[in-house]
Amino acid sequence: MHLTASVVALSGLLWASRGTPRPTHPTEQIVFHQDYSLASTIRDTLIANDVIGDVLDDFEPSYYLDITYPKSHETVLLGNDIPVEAVSERPVFTFHSLEVASTNAKNSTFTLVLTDPDAKSRDNPIWSEMCHWILTNLTTPIPEPPIQLLKAKPGELEEYLPPGPPPKTGPHRYVFVLLEGDTSNLKAPSGRKHWGYGKPRHGVRDWAKENDLTVVGANFFFAQNKKQ
Repeated sequence: MHLTASVVALSGLLWASRGTPRPTHPTEQIVFHQDYSLASTIRDTLIANDVIGDVLDDFEPSYYLDITYPKSHETVLLGNDIPVEAVSERPVFTFHSLEVASTNAKNSTFTLVLTDPDAKSRDNPIWSEMCHWILTNLTTPIPEPPIQLLKAKPGELEEYLPPGPPPKTGPHRYVFVLLEGDTSNLKAPSGRKHWGYGKPRHGVRDWAKENDLTVVGANFFFAQNKKQ
C-alpha cells in the first residue's frame, strides 16, 4: 500500500476550505473545479500498485475522484484499507479538475466505474476483472466561478455490486475509474465476470476502448475477507 500525505490531505481540504457538506444521496453528483497539482502523485501511486499496468494503460490524471461511503464514513484514498462491511452500499462521490485552466470540461460527459482486477485473487485472477458498478451521464460545464457545485442524476448501466472477496484470497484492489466521452450509446457489458470478454485480466480497459472513452481519473482501495 502506497499512500502519500498530500493525497490524504486533499480530500479533507476540498471540503473544509469551502465549508461545503459532503453529498448524502448515492446518486447525487457534485463536481468541483479547483487548481491542485497532484496529477503526478496520483499517477505514481497508481503505477506503484500496478493499477496502471494491470487495469489501465498509462495516463496523466486530469481529475481527482473523491469517493466516500457515507454510512461507514470511509473515504477512498489511493490504496487505503477499508473493511468489506463498510462498502456494502453505494458510495457518494465528487470529481474536480487538476488542471490550472480547465477547458476540457466544456460539454463533457463522464462515466464512473468500479472494477476488481484481483478476482478470484491477485495471484490467481481467473475471474478478473469483475465489474462492480457502471454509472453514466455525469456532466460538468466550464466552471463560472472557479468553484462550482453542480448536481445531476446519473444513470446506472450496472447496479452497484458490493465487494465480496472470497476467504483466503488476500487483499483485493477495488478500482474506481473516471472515463470521459459520449455516453449516449453506451451498452452494459454482456457479463460482470471479465466484463463479458471471456478472458482473465480483461475488463474496463477493453470496454473503454470499445466505447471510445478516455481515462481521466482513478482511485482505489484494498479490501479482504476476514478469513485469511
